[in-house]
Amino acid sequence: MTDNKWEQFAKSFEESNNYVVGIKDIQTVKSKLNLLSGTGNILELGCGNGTYTECFIESASSIVATDISDQMISITRDRFKDHKMVQIEKADCFNLPYQDSSFDTVFMANLLHVIPNPEIALSECFRVLKNDGRLVIASFTLHGMSFFNKIRLKFRYMRKYGAKSSSTIMLTPQLAENMTKSLGFQTITAELVGSKVKAVYLTAKKSHNI
Repeated sequence: MTDNKWEQFAKSFEESNNYVVGIKDIQTVKSKLNLLSGTGNILELGCGNGTYTECFIESASSIVATDISDQMISITRDRFKDHKMVQIEKADCFNLPYQDSSFDTVFMANLLHVIPNPEIALSECFRVLKNDGRLVIASFTLHGMSFFNKIRLKFRYMRKYGAKSSSTIMLTPQLAENMTKSLGFQTITAELVGSKVKAVYLTAKKSHNI
């Protein structure tokens, strides 16, 4: 996987994200995730410090939350130490160490738009999902935001995290749908959510006909 710039931000990651994006719009995404039911055995890619992992505690039978950062893994492991159904593991989203058809749901938040070759990560998602398994993607984006809110978001991002990676793309619902469809996923929903800061929210299922 690409060099992980997020390692250095692990200790203050949630606080920084709350500042950059805003608690209200983060909560909008979390509310969407909280509505999901029957998520079964979940694999989360790029779990960071576990901000969104907690959204699945009620709906999942088990959670495997993964990240490439040792620091993030350490923090998230401590965060969920009292939840036996949550396993925290280090894993590369481009080469997942899991067998084919292992999970009912694969989830990623704020990952797809910052990694190079996102189609490779998506193909790995397809591989490890069971037939009719569900893919859930949530990614904040500049798409659909007002000029003022774009400027504010860019300023806050630069202040906390510095320049964006050259591999960063501006994800849209249509782009996310096109990327997943090309690999055999069937779209359930693809939409833009949020108030000042927008997020692409997509759910899709692995077709057993592929």
